[in-house]
Parts: sequence; structure tokens; C-alpha cells
Amino acid sequence: MPSRRAAILACSSIIIFLLVSYTLDLVPIKLTNDGSWAVNQPGAQVEQAYFNQVFSPTVSEEYPFIELKKQCAKTKWEDDAPYLKCTGMSAGLTSIMSQLKVCFKMAVDTGSHLVLPAMPLRDSTDLKEFNFLNGDAYLTYDKWFDAPHLISNFQRACTKIKIIHPDELVGGGEGKAIGGTVDVKHRWEMPLTNAPGYSYLKSYFWTGRPFSVFFADELKKLREKEFLNPEKDNSKKGLSMITIHSAFLIFRITDDPTRGDMRLWNDLGHLIRFNQEPRDISDVVLKKLEESGKGRGWYGVHFRVENDTIWSGLDHQLGVDLDALDTAWKMYGKEGQEKPMVFLACGDADQVEKFVSAGKERGWDVTHKWALLAHEPKVLTRLGELPFDFQGGVDLGLMITSEFFLGITGSAFSSSIANARDVTGRYRGSSFLYGVEGDDGAKTHLFNDLDAESYACCL
Repeated sequence: MPSRRAAILACSSIIIFLLVSYTLDLVPIKLTNDGSWAVNQPGAQVEQAYFNQVFSPTVSEEYPFIELKKQCAKTKWEDDAPYLKCTGMSAGLTSIMSQLKVCFKMAVDTGSHLVLPAMPLRDSTDLKEFNFLNGDAYLTYDKWFDAPHLISNFQRACTKIKIIHPDELVGGGEGKAIGGTVDVKHRWEMPLTNAPGYSYLKSYFWTGRPFSVFFADELKKLREKEFLNPEKDNSKKGLSMITIHSAFLIFRITDDPTRGDMRLWNDLGHLIRFNQEPRDISDVVLKKLEESGKGRGWYGVHFRVENDTIWSGLDHQLGVDLDALDTAWKMYGKEGQEKPMVFLACGDADQVEKFVSAGKERGWDVTHKWALLAHEPKVLTRLGELPFDFQGGVDLGLMITSEFFLGITGSAFSSSIANARDVTGRYRGSSFLYGVEGDDGAKTHLFNDLDAESYACCL
């Protein structure tokens, strides 16, 4: 039997190895709540792991989904568990991605199955037209994102969950004389307004007021009402489907003192992978950017000046962005090193040229997706054929992996990027305040421009 001294030496060696590995960025690690060491993603920073799952042309490595597995193992799936049909999702790309995570969390919290949801694609010209009431604008999940990636990874982590496409349901789940072969016995609705004190677009559920308790109580009422229904058809077979509003910002995920909700939320984000076309175009843009930079890397800037902007004007954004680029370079640049490129995330091909010109005057080499694809006419045409929000997906991945990122607090797009770049899964504040080593490599600055008060807790 090994001596106590030998055991202590062995443990010390392991700890020293892990600490050295962490310092050298060989193995990103953290101390879990139970005091054990947990590897986040061997050989990759958090933003690169997220990029691999969501944006890369092919998935290079399997994501562990540690917290999703843990939560699903705790949840009980009954034999007659209902299927959630999540509705009410609309707005821009990253807002919809957040609402999808709400839907997924509802299923995990309650032991429910899922019908792949449908979301309206907003108008690519009038960006304030979200098409919420336009039935023709609704696209099922597989038209927005990679459904096989979602289903295979969700079911790998959560072995009891079932996920079906609405086309598999008789009548498409709407009781129409079309659709698939899976019968729907019950079509129920569960209004969130039944929750005492609930207000739309206000965060509500958290670990001290669990969604699972509200859901179980409402489901019991629905089943009791059906039991007492004198016109019910006892011979009818099929699943129970509950239509529920996947409300934006409803979960106060940062209010869980154990941080389990936060880790689960981060895992759920890795389930939402873009479809092949925007991933392939993004890959071409990325390679062109790397070629143009010749190893310099790039800083990412969300230049939010499209026609639906509610933020400060172009001139103001241009000024503060250029000043911030200079500040970032003073912090992170090294003597004798050439400045990195600047890549703009923007949906307006004309406005970006104003940044390119102003940046050149300040010594910055600024580019964007249209410039990088100028000599790739076929890819440029494919980019132009994508809806506005899917074009945003092309920019999104390059913002995630930029050496430094500048954005706007009031933008869900900017805030989502800032969250994904931080090891905590939350934007902790400007890297300018933390210093070169103080933010664990997040390297992010968001301007306080029309702050969205619930983004910090719930996006």
C-alpha cells in the first residue's frame, strides 16, 4: 500500500501538471463546484470550441455536453410525456437563437419531448418587419439550422428525449388533412400568463421559481380537464402536444447560485449549428481574411448601421470604434508587430466603405465580407442569395474567433458574441478595465449604447 508521502507527492504532481498546462494554454481547465478538475475542451479555447460546433464546415471534435447530460439524468421522462410545440419566436438571428435555447431548456427542465419549431424569417429589406403574422414567412427549424446536428447531439446527451419534425405529424400537427403518420391525441395550449405576476419580455423563472413546477401544475390541470370532458374520444391514440410560447429572456439563468443553469445554457448553445450554405460561405470568407492578413490576425467590429438601427448614428459609432481599436492595440500590440486586420460585421454594403476609408486614415486595414469575396463571383452571388439574417451568420463566426471584439451592449448580436467569447458564458465587462491578463482571454469591449437591461441575466 503506498505511503502517505507517496500519495501526497503524486497528488502534488498532478496539480502542478494541470496548473502548468493551464498557464501554457495546453488544456483549459477549471475547478468545478464539487472541487474536481474539469476539462472544458482539450486543446481549444471556449470560443474555438463554440466555432467548431456552430460554424465550421465539418465538426472536428465531439462536444461533451457535460451539464446537459447531468441535467437530463436528473429529469424524469414519463412514458406519456408531452411534446412541446414552441411558438412566439421572432426578431433577428441571435434573438431567435436565444429563444430556441428557452425552448430546449423548457424540455430539459420538464422531461418533455420536442416538435421542431418554426420561426418567421424577417424581411431582408425592411428589417423592422419581423413577419410574425405572415404564415408564409415561417420556416421550420431545418430551414434555419442543422437539424441532424441538433437531434443527434441532444439525444446523445439526453437519451430519453424524442424530437420529431412537424411534417411527421398527421395534419402537420395542426389537425389538417395533410402531413405524416404520427397521430396527435391532445392539442393543448399552456399560456405563460397563467403564471402569477408573469409579464411578457420580463425575466421570470429561476431556480427559486422553477419552470418545472409551473409546468407540472398546468399539465395536471390540462389532464384533469380532459378527463372530465364528456366529449372525449377514449379510442383515439396518439401523442399529447402542448403549444407554449418560447418567451425571449424568460429564464434568469444567472440567478442560479450553483451556476448549473449557466453551464446548461452554454451547452444548449452548442446544439444550434448553422446549415451548410452559410457555413461554407463563412469558411471562404475566413480563408480570404487569413490570406489578406498574412498571419496578422484580425479585430472584429460589429458596425450596427443598417436601416433598422435604433442605436447611435454612423459617425458616433465610427468614432468610438476607431478610438477603441487604438486602445486595444496599445494594450495587446507588441513593438515591431504589424497591426491586425479589422473585419466588420455589418449588413449594409455601402456603409462599410465609410469605415474602410476612415480606418485607413487612422492606420487600420479594414475589410468586410463583400470586399473579401470580390474575386469570388460565384460565392458572392451565393452570399447575396442568402436572407439578411443568414448573411449575419456568415459574420458571426468571424466575430467569435477575432483577436479582439468591439460591439454594442443593446444589440443581441453583439451581446451573444461577447458571451460566447468569455469562459464564463457571460460578458463580464470591458477588457479595457481588466487589463491584458484579467479577463481570461475574452478580449471584448461593448459600448453602452441603448443598454438592454435583461441581456446580462437572460440572453
